[in-house]
Amino acid sequence: MEKLVNILKALADAHRLRLFLELTKREMGVCEAISLLGLSQPAVSHHLKVLKQAGLIKNEKQGKIIFYYATPEAVQLLEKELGGFLGKIRKLLETPVKPSPLREQPDLCEFLGFKKEVCEEGEEL
Repeated sequence: MEKLVNILKALADAHRLRLFLELTKREMGVCEAISLLGLSQPAVSHHLKVLKQAGLIKNEKQGKIIFYYATPEAVQLLEKELGGFLGKIRKLLETPVKPSPLREQPDLCEFLGFKKEVCEEGEEL
């Protein structure tokens, strides 16, 4: 589960998602990523670091230049983690949702230490 959380956190940022998608097509140096995103070098380096820590990209140094790229393994990891998660949700949704104990015990909210108004708040969809 932790791996999936790290992947989702890494891709939850629009700049990182855009960068990752571009890195699935081609490798890039930091200056190319800066040009793509229109961000500062420290910001781009941070985004690359987050993607790398999540296992979504790798890098290779050639001379003084570091090239970043997504690997097939990174895409497989993303597919495996997301697929497993979505499969679990799909399976859970096949069974009826358990009713809240609050339905049978309206005073449960107060028993748990909350004011009655807390349980009565919310917006009907």
